[in-house]
Parts: sequence; C-alpha cells; structure tokens
Amino acid sequence: MNLDEYQRRAFATATIDWSDPKRRHIPAFGIVGELGSVTSELKKGLRDGKAYTESRENLVEEFGDLLWYVGAVATRHGLKLAALTKNKSRPKTPKTTYGYVYAMVGAFAEVVAAVDAVDATPSRARTIRLANALTRALLTTETAIKREGLDLPKVLKTNLAKAKGMFGPSSPRAARCFDSKYPSYERLPRSIPIQFLERSRGGGRLEVVIRAHEVTIGDRLTDNAAKDDGYRFHDSFHLGYAAVLGWSPVVRATFRCKRKSNALVDEVQDGARAAIVEEAIAQTVFNYARGHSNLVGLDRIDHGILKLIQRMVRGLEVEKCALHEWQRAIFVGFEAFRLLKHHRGGWLILDAETQSLTYTREGPVVG
Repeated sequence: MNLDEYQRRAFATATIDWSDPKRRHIPAFGIVGELGSVTSELKKGLRDGKAYTESRENLVEEFGDLLWYVGAVATRHGLKLAALTKNKSRPKTPKTTYGYVYAMVGAFAEVVAAVDAVDATPSRARTIRLANALTRALLTTETAIKREGLDLPKVLKTNLAKAKGMFGPSSPRAARCFDSKYPSYERLPRSIPIQFLERSRGGGRLEVVIRAHEVTIGDRLTDNAAKDDGYRFHDSFHLGYAAVLGWSPVVRATFRCKRKSNALVDEVQDGARAAIVEEAIAQTVFNYARGHSNLVGLDRIDHGILKLIQRMVRGLEVEKCALHEWQRAIFVGFEAFRLLKHHRGGWLILDAETQSLTYTREGPVVG
C-alpha cells in the first residue's frame, strides 16, 4: 500500500461538502483533532508503559486518521500525496528525545494556516504554499511513524479498512443469522409484530408491558429514573440489534430461544454476561444520544462510540459485525424508540430480512 493507491481508494467515495463555507473546514479541524489524538496516544504510552497493551494498535489508527484528513485536503486542491513526497528528503528534526514529534506538530500548524489562507482567497501562490506545507507535514509524519516502530503501508491499509467498515451497502441486506444451524425454537425471531403497552403503575409512575402473539413477555419496565426520559421503551434498542445484527441475548431471553442444545454457546453467547454487555451498550448509546437530540438529524454515530462498542463485544459472535452495521442498528432502534415515546406505545414489526423495525400505532393488518 503506497500513498498513491491510498489516496485513490480513500477518496473515491468521500462525501465532504466543500461548497458549504463552514463545513468545508471540517478536514482542517480534523487534522488538528487527530494530531491531538496522536500525541495523546504517545502520552498514554509514556504514562502507562507496558501496562498499556493497545498502544501500538491505537497509534496505527490515529496516524491513519491524521493522514486521511491530510489526503482530504490534498485531494480538494488537486494535489497528489505521492508526488508531494517523491524524491524529497526528510526535513531535519531536533535531536532531542521527542524532537520528531514536535517537528510534526509544527509542520501541521503551517498546514492549517495555509488551508485557511487558500480557502479564503484561492490563488496559485497560496496553493503552492499549501503544497509545501503538506510536503513537510507528510515527511515529518513518516519520520514519526518510523521512529515509533510502525509501518506506513500498514497504517494506510488499516485506515482504508476502517473507512470501509463505516460505510455499508446502499440498501440493507438480510441480517446475519448466527443461529441458522440450530432448531427453529432456538432461533431469534426473524419476523414478528411486538406490542408496547404503556400503563400507570400508580404514584405517577409509568410502566411498559410488551406483548407478542397476545402473550405478555419480559419484565414490566419503568424508566428507573427520577425524571421521565422514556427509557421504559428501551427494548426497542434490543429489537434493533436483533433486526439489523441478528444478535441480542436480551431478546433471546425474552422470547426464550436461548441455544440450550449447546451448553457452551448457551453460557457464553446467550448467558447473563452477554446480556449485561448488551444492556451496557444500550445505556452507553442512550447517554450519547441524549446529548445529540436523540439522534434526530444525524446520519452517523461518533466513531469513538462505535469503536467502544466493538471493544465491549470482544469474544462474542457479534464482534464479526462491522461498524456500519452497528450504526444502522442504533439508528433503527432509536427511530422506533422516539416513535414509541411520542405516541406512548404502539407496535413494532421486526423484519430481519430487511433490517427494519416498522412502527404502527394500531397494530399490524391481518388478512
């Protein structure tokens, strides 16, 4: 993997809105942010030493993110990363212990200043200034990557894989079927209508009862909070995971379809620990969403949240799911949550073949 191939593949489908006078600054801000992330990872490695076992892995990711934004700026102005560094000698860096890091930071300060100037008043001279700043930044970054014992081709390849993981097919496919080899009574429902009934528990408290096939299932849920935040409807999140990911230990327990025929799978994949992890994911995403208008108007989830989720599910079968699958599952579950909360109940039609949860107020049409 070289810079030319990386730039061609990374920005073939990039969707940066360069026409927006404010949003076009996102890549420059991204450079500043990712540069901070790189130095933060270096700080953690120094502070925690050998105890920080993910230091190298995280440095690879952060250097890749930094280079992605560099590539975005270069592509915007018709500059080729490979051409910028071809036959160029690396600038001298201070011989102090971390002089190469400070040299990189200084180089990127020149880049963002050049970006601001050329965006404000485009000219050939300012584009040349930007090209020179990018050259120095790329060369000092390559030096930093090498000094940290990392491999530039691996950094680029890892970043491409990450970008691919964030973007799925234009139309959703059928959800994964982790239990296809098990008896039908040990499989998650692939298509089912589920009713959410809101009732008063007394004392001003509200609870939600869930029913399927005219049978009450699961526990009666309240918000378990001092203020009404609608969390009593949060089973929509779990149903979203089932519909999009084909995974949910919580839904398995609710519908009594745990894979009892395999003791190890029943314990590890469908047991209490897996269910606790899923509940923790639901709570983590809920708290994130509260600070983002319950995800209204968003088209993506912060990568840090998705990455945290991937770490939480290590060792579980769902770790096979890509970031874009988790992102869709979250959006599907939250759309259903918002509708249930707004209408104070209703029906969700789960369809794993279309990765959907369809809301209806009065229930499914029969016949």
